[in-house]
Amino acid sequence: MASHKIPLSLLSLFLSLALVAEATPARWTGTVTAKVEGFSPAQVWPFLEDFSNLHKINPNADICYALEGVYGHPGLIRFCSGHTTTTSPSGEEVITIQWFQEKLLSMDTAHHWFTYQVLENNVGFTYCKSTIKVLPIDGCDSLLEWTYVSNPFPGKTPDYLFNYFGTNLQDIANTIEKLLKSKSKN
Repeated sequence: MASHKIPLSLLSLFLSLALVAEATPARWTGTVTAKVEGFSPAQVWPFLEDFSNLHKINPNADICYALEGVYGHPGLIRFCSGHTTTTSPSGEEVITIQWFQEKLLSMDTAHHWFTYQVLENNVGFTYCKSTIKVLPIDGCDSLLEWTYVSNPFPGKTPDYLFNYFGTNLQDIANTIEKLLKSKSKN
């Protein structure tokens, strides 16, 4: 039987690639949804289309504004910040500030969706890309759909991220529905 010799440098390369593949954890992916009852995607979309005003529809965001780029166009970068208040074991109030810089990658106003990527942040994202869509359901209702791909968070599980996005999306849906109901009464 003939023997084949593999150069040591090639063997070393294969082993290095195998170790890198083994050491790199799989990205977390998921989709969360929330319903906006009584309003069509055309009525809901303007609230999401305004990429620099997340604080108007997400009660977890204190501020959000454009840092650079053109409104509604890929390349727009926004800065968003919010806070949480908890109580320490000693009973003291602890305020934690969370902030993000996010880049709009694409937007389709006709089909009511946009894709963005988290850039700098203090939350723990090393990579996160998301698409948010407004879809028609049940005749006159809308479904908000948030699909994400993220590097894992050290010390957390995929459920952590699923719940994080799910809670935020439900808060956004509730706020949009409340704003639209208020607007329709006037």
